[in-house]
Amino acid sequence: MLTKKTKNAHDTLARQTLEEGTQFLRSVTQLADKREVEASEDIFSRAGIKLVSGGTRLSGKYYDHLVAHKLLKPIEQSLSITDAISAAQLFDLICEEARRVPSLCRIFEQNKSFERLQGYFYQLEIPAQLALRLSVMQEDRPELFQHSLTVAMLCMLMGVRGDLPPEEQQALALAGIFHDVGELYLDPSLLAPGHRMDNDERRYLYTHPITGFLILRCFSELPKGMATAVLRHHERMNGRGYPYGLLGGQIDRASRYLAVAEVVASLLTKIGADSRINMKLRLNLDKLDAKAVGVMCALFGDSKTEQESLPDDGLLMTRLTQLEKLFDGWTAFRTTLSPAVIDEISYFDERVEGSRRMVLETGFGRCQLEDLLSKEDREDSEIRQELNLAHTEERGNSEIRQELMVMFDELSWQFQELTQALERKLADYGWSLPVSRRADFNLWMAQVHEFIAR
Repeated sequence: MLTKKTKNAHDTLARQTLEEGTQFLRSVTQLADKREVEASEDIFSRAGIKLVSGGTRLSGKYYDHLVAHKLLKPIEQSLSITDAISAAQLFDLICEEARRVPSLCRIFEQNKSFERLQGYFYQLEIPAQLALRLSVMQEDRPELFQHSLTVAMLCMLMGVRGDLPPEEQQALALAGIFHDVGELYLDPSLLAPGHRMDNDERRYLYTHPITGFLILRCFSELPKGMATAVLRHHERMNGRGYPYGLLGGQIDRASRYLAVAEVVASLLTKIGADSRINMKLRLNLDKLDAKAVGVMCALFGDSKTEQESLPDDGLLMTRLTQLEKLFDGWTAFRTTLSPAVIDEISYFDERVEGSRRMVLETGFGRCQLEDLLSKEDREDSEIRQELNLAHTEERGNSEIRQELMVMFDELSWQFQELTQALERKLADYGWSLPVSRRADFNLWMAQVHEFIAR
């Protein structure tokens, strides 16, 4: 869990980001060039200067005029948009998005339990300020909007399959839609593919769930628990999430389900294969709620999708060999350190050892795979038994390759996150590692970077 000082710093930064609202102001004035957005009342600065008269239609040219002042009220409280998205339209878009994703489409078509959720959505009135934000997301951040639709559909499926109470299903579905609303207040370049965040930028990323919570908690008409689920959807069971680093028992059920839904939604966008989803979730059982994972895996248990092209056995074995050398190299390096130094780098050490355990627990050791990948005709049950896998889907050579790819993707991400955490530590506190051991450590880190790059 994070220190009280760090938590307070996150809260303060989230409030500042929301109050300034520079990025959102830019987005909403740009939206006004495409949609009819007008001032529903006079807009004043804190100094009492009237900046825009009520009834004025906005456009992008108003941005410079408005951003030059501290506004008396948040801009969204003084605007209205024609043809704002309704809850009924939102539900239809969620269903449309589900049909667009092959794995999700099959599940959606098999599920007959959406009528009560549909009825709830059709009766719900989305507050005007939130409808405006959804319109901004839809126009200015279409990928984020589509992602939110997919997360919402997965939340609905999980709520129904997990037999959650109706009010919790409602809260979970709407939390799926608004879980990343705080990102509207971030510079989108921070989240652009390939952009590497520095320490200051990462602080803003860590606070976007708090920003979302601050926005949503103001609306008493929203289901109870919805805002809290948004606040905690990046928390993890092992305490290594954000913004507060909560442990499993401190995280409510809706937040746990939402966390799993977002992980799967991101995977569907990139891959779209149900066997990869099961493997991805199994690789993260220390981070995600076991019951929520079970519900999600059950949803995808009967879904089948076309498999993508997979690498040959030689490449997979090369990667496994490379991975084993990484783990063995770390063990060898660790034996050269004093207990005091090991204690100082305990966070780093625990993460490396955690990754090693993850590989062993999934049964993907190099020696095992040399046999399994070369024997495509072996019976399913025998393969499952040797790999010590808990699920019962039919498996063969291609499924094993596919799951290996997921494991390599996950490990690459974990090592990349670990190296970034190390860089932040070095920038903040310097390096306590003895000078005599730094050359060996740098050689090991070079192997890590090679693994990530491939």
